[in-house]
Amino acid sequence: MNAPLPDARNAAPAERFPLAARALRTTTARPQAAAAQVRSRVSARAHAPNNWVLYAFLFLLPLQNLQTGYLPDFGGGLNFLNIGFALSLLGAWMTRGRIASNEPVNRWVLAYAVYALVSLLVGYQFVGNADTHANVLKDHLVGVFIVYLVQMSVQDWTGVRRILIATILPLPYIAKVVWVQHQSVASWHYSDDLRIKGTFSLLGANELAAFCVTVAVMLFALLMAAKLSRVWRLALLAGIACMVVGVLYAYSRTAYVGLILGLVTVIMVWRGRWKMLLPLLLIAALLPNLMPQSIVERFDSTSVEEGKRDESTELRFEYWKVAMDNFQNHPFTGTGFHTFHHREINPYGKDTHNLYIRTLTEGGVLGAVVLLGLLIAVLRTARRELSNSRTGSLRYALALGLVGAWMALVCGNFFGDRFTYYPMIAYFWTYVALVVKARHLPEEPAR
Repeated sequence: MNAPLPDARNAAPAERFPLAARALRTTTARPQAAAAQVRSRVSARAHAPNNWVLYAFLFLLPLQNLQTGYLPDFGGGLNFLNIGFALSLLGAWMTRGRIASNEPVNRWVLAYAVYALVSLLVGYQFVGNADTHANVLKDHLVGVFIVYLVQMSVQDWTGVRRILIATILPLPYIAKVVWVQHQSVASWHYSDDLRIKGTFSLLGANELAAFCVTVAVMLFALLMAAKLSRVWRLALLAGIACMVVGVLYAYSRTAYVGLILGLVTVIMVWRGRWKMLLPLLLIAALLPNLMPQSIVERFDSTSVEEGKRDESTELRFEYWKVAMDNFQNHPFTGTGFHTFHHREINPYGKDTHNLYIRTLTEGGVLGAVVLLGLLIAVLRTARRELSNSRTGSLRYALALGLVGAWMALVCGNFFGDRFTYYPMIAYFWTYVALVVKARHLPEEPAR
């Protein structure tokens, strides 16, 4: 005997209309999943810790005039640089951030630091009066180790933007100091009296200009290649203008060339480069007529042809000869960190004014290999990010800016030291850290 069929009026809706029930479950699940993802992102953003000490440290790093004129130095190493770095490192640990794993740049930075310590010990064997060498190296490595601090402190794209804000905020003040100093010595024609230090009170015009070039190139790339809000774009434009003022009135010929080379590199590598073709031609045609006469005279004085060099350029060739002779005498390890300016090595008592030749004479072949490996690792990381990131993203723009800043840095070091002093180089390593950490962050929100 067959069992009675269930009454259709009493059947559950899911049993009566199975296909409709399945569609209903699917359509309601998707919004719930999307809402869960949004809540997850908001929660992660709300709970991402901030290293506020590092932000303040980055803000003050290029303001050397404030460090020496207003911030206390308690002696015994208790000064702005050491205390600021230690507190920033403590803040990074408290955020529980990590250095990006399996990144060649991080390994090469460590190798560079280790060999610098070895080179310091070598130097003690060749020169006397080397009491300050360890402190000089420590200050230099503080600037380099910013690459680790920033990586440890950035855990999302909000952190990336806050780091960028910390590096943009001091730029108007730097431009103001440069302008005030320039006005106090301004004249129609160029003379060496026009060269000013800006906020780099313990350094010089060349170092100030090198810093301005690095920042200007990076901000230019962010402005051109990243899809940002109007407020961000205005801030980037203002920052670029401030840095151009610094480059122009520092009267550094190497910086002029480096800025042009860096900007051209950004445009040539940028995927949207054809958009800039007409504006570039217009700027190239108008710019020489808009520059002050003193700047035009300074740029026109650049010549490396024998017989046409000015005294500064001629002396650099003499220093290079001494440095290469010293390298031939000590090819493997050189004479040690920070030794070339000692008269036991260089009778002129001056620096080489060329990072690469100085590395050969002080660090030997080993030092040159480490430096070359470090520079190549930075470039390869930037190119990797360019290939793997989305056009218009902040990740892409940061990598693009780093390529341009790298090119300007490499160029600038042929005629000076644009690598050693922390106020000048710290922002470069900040940008390196952001590019290195970018692929380890959650996916950047589309805009």
